[in-house]
Amino acid sequence: MKIDFNRVDDLNARISIVLEQADYKPKLDENLKNYSKKLNLKGFRAGKTPKNVLTKMYGKGMLEETVNTMLNERLFKYLEDEKIDIFGSPVLTADAERIDFNPKALADYAFEFDLGLKPSFEVKYHFDEPLEIATVEGNPDALDEDIQRYRRIFGDEVPVEGAIEKHDRVGIKLSRIGDDGQGSNDPIETVIDLDRIKGQASTDLPGHEVGYILEADLEQFFGYDRKGLIKNTLGLEEDPSPDQPLNYKVEITSIARPQSTELSGEQISKYVGQQVEDEQGLRRMLEARERNTNLTRTNDLKKLTVRKALLDANPFEIPEEFLLKWVNTQREKQIEPGSRDAKNLFREAKWSLLLNRIMTDAGLEVTDKDIQKQVTRWVMENVNYTQTDIRKVMKELYSNEYFMSTMKENAIEDVVFGHILPEVNFVEREVSAKEFEEVFHDLHHEVFDHEDHAHSHA
Repeated sequence: MKIDFNRVDDLNARISIVLEQADYKPKLDENLKNYSKKLNLKGFRAGKTPKNVLTKMYGKGMLEETVNTMLNERLFKYLEDEKIDIFGSPVLTADAERIDFNPKALADYAFEFDLGLKPSFEVKYHFDEPLEIATVEGNPDALDEDIQRYRRIFGDEVPVEGAIEKHDRVGIKLSRIGDDGQGSNDPIETVIDLDRIKGQASTDLPGHEVGYILEADLEQFFGYDRKGLIKNTLGLEEDPSPDQPLNYKVEITSIARPQSTELSGEQISKYVGQQVEDEQGLRRMLEARERNTNLTRTNDLKKLTVRKALLDANPFEIPEEFLLKWVNTQREKQIEPGSRDAKNLFREAKWSLLLNRIMTDAGLEVTDKDIQKQVTRWVMENVNYTQTDIRKVMKELYSNEYFMSTMKENAIEDVVFGHILPEVNFVEREVSAKEFEEVFHDLHHEVFDHEDHAHSHA
């Protein structure tokens, strides 16, 4: 066997391999012999089929399989022995000639592959300067608003005599206005929650009492999508006048005011699924939930901040042209150069390489337990336990090579962050919840290269 390795540049190489008859013929003869033992052809005793018959019937496929198996073994052994670190797998060169595997005329077989080389660099993952991050400041007013909202949701409604207020639920009767200007005789009754309505009803109804009638275009009045309004509110199969406004008479029939007094423990427990003594208990539960949410979001922001800092501290190039060619050999739908999919591919390849370099440098390991944790997390987030055979799902997931490689990548990221985050000095800056989401949003788009994403926080 002859192997010739040629480095094209720092990121690309070409390797030529010649498998000679002396390399593969003994293995081919052994494979044919072993196959003959399993074969039972009419006219021949089991295991006694002549070699020339075997060669005529199965020689071409057996030869191709033997050569390709040996080629892969020798190729990857050479790369391992020579410590040549590559992306993906070698790809046959574009100008490679198709080989005719002829068992009657054995020959030396030459192969030529393109390789994508992983770059050489000294990985840096210790930060001398602190990294600034935003954290969410406490907001008692927001918690008070939550309590008021839960009073509306969990509490009792009280019928009201008098004028409508902005948080009321208003019963109305809708009558379509005909050509004569009169309302129809088959009105539709519904209820409007002024706290949630998007249209003009939120300003048109407050101040009025039961019996008040106004005329309105229902699209503007409700602020709903017309198609949904036709089907869900009016209960119609088709739009009665697609090119005309939905002009209706609106009559106020009832006013109900949600509870504004403190909730009882019974009211709260009925909805939250656990025993809560009183509204103060609900407040404490909401405060704890908010703290946990903020801690999770802050930790996510720390990871994003560290990811950006790591990439900034470790600039390197990868063989993008090779990577695209290698991935496209495995896909029916091709990734186009310069596309968003291509940019995503290159970004994730660089991140994966950096994570693995840190793993090696820091002497970290990913265990089967780490990967199992990722699988369990995915199942908990994506699978409906009440409608699914979990054992069957888990078996299918563990047999899915692509899925498991993704879970391993996720586990590697968790292990690396678990090692790095405790060592990083963060400078925290308290901001409002809205400002935090804006900071997170902007950094996420920067890290994940959404360069064509135009947005405003106004």
